Amino acid sequence: MNGNVVTALFSPIKTIRSHKIVTAALLVLVLALLSVVDSFQFSPDPSADASFIARAQQKSVPGIKVSASALGAHESEKSFGENLAGYNIQPVWLSIENETDEPLALLPVTMDPDYYSAYEVSYRFHGALSLMANRARNEFFLKRQIASSLPPHTKTTGFVYGVLDTGIKYAHIVIVGKNRLESFDFALSIPGPAFVGTNLRAEDIYPGRKIEELGLSSVKEKLAKFVCCTTSADGARDGDPLNLVIVESKQDPIIPLISRGWHLARQLDVASAIKTARAFLFRDEFLTSPVSPLYVFGRKEDVVVQKARTTINERIHARFWLTPYTYDARRVWIAPDVDFDRAYFLQDLFLSGFVERYGYVNGVGAAPASAPRANLTGDPYYTDGLRAVIFLSNQTIPLGNIDRLAWETPP
Repeated sequence: MNGNVVTALFSPIKTIRSHKIVTAALLVLVLALLSVVDSFQFSPDPSADASFIARAQQKSVPGIKVSASALGAHESEKSFGENLAGYNIQPVWLSIENETDEPLALLPVTMDPDYYSAYEVSYRFHGALSLMANRARNEFFLKRQIASSLPPHTKTTGFVYGVLDTGIKYAHIVIVGKNRLESFDFALSIPGPAFVGTNLRAEDIYPGRKIEELGLSSVKEKLAKFVCCTTSADGARDGDPLNLVIVESKQDPIIPLISRGWHLARQLDVASAIKTARAFLFRDEFLTSPVSPLYVFGRKEDVVVQKARTTINERIHARFWLTPYTYDARRVWIAPDVDFDRAYFLQDLFLSGFVERYGYVNGVGAAPASAPRANLTGDPYYTDGLRAVIFLSNQTIPLGNIDRLAWETPP
């Protein structure tokens, strides 16, 4: 009797468990069938390729012309018929004209050390039973991969399958030949979400104010008198010290940063906020996560760059404000950092190869370790009181040739 009661009590539970197992198995089967069916479908549509080709950037040296464009996620899915971004793959379109009498060669590894072969990309979308579609994928991705060989008096076009980036893609294109080596650096815009600091003009930020052109000595004087720190939104409290200044180059000023792994930050909106929360929750990285605002002259930062580490909590970020000054017709930016971060940023730019000179000026006011100041979140900091001023160059310069200005000397 007791045994029958026990059996009666537990039979419904067994039935429920069985139903759950069957339901889960059916769900897995349906998903597998959908995957198999989807693998039979391969319908690339390059009809809209003219849009990313039209925005391609061009650079040239005698005898060689290079055009480059990075595809957004939707562009690559339409053109290639597969969700490449879902596998962290980003095609970069290249057109290379060799107008010389010598054969040349492209080195794709310099553009992206982790670039994929055509077959690696194609294989991600292979189906177990879709042999014809798989063959079509292989042929399509291989045909569109740019050739490394650049014969004399030819125009070579195609794609390098690189690692996914958003906002801006750095492309370092190297072409070699007999007794010749040419490099081209590109900062390629990518369609997608809005980022902080795009399309900035000093005339728009400072309406009705003349942008002041400075000489080298007046750069030192002006920056020494610049406000010391960021502030709260109402300007009532001081925040981090403004101890980093960048005098940009005349060409592609973002290249020295993105060449070292810095990314533009997303504007704060619902989508970026959700992605940021998810990154915090799962201790993941978010290469372009938005930052909380700081203020200088009553306005939020004009540009934000950051370098991701393993989690979003450990990212390094820098905010920049465009000043109403220029030097040699080059814009001047100022940013807040404590001394350790200032030194890190300076070294990182040195390694990019795009620094022509640097120096230190007064302006922040010293705060020794024995008497630190606090930022807006109450965190203490100390500083030697100096500002590092970094002048970027249009081309790479060896470390030994960087000019150190005889201004102030850090202790």
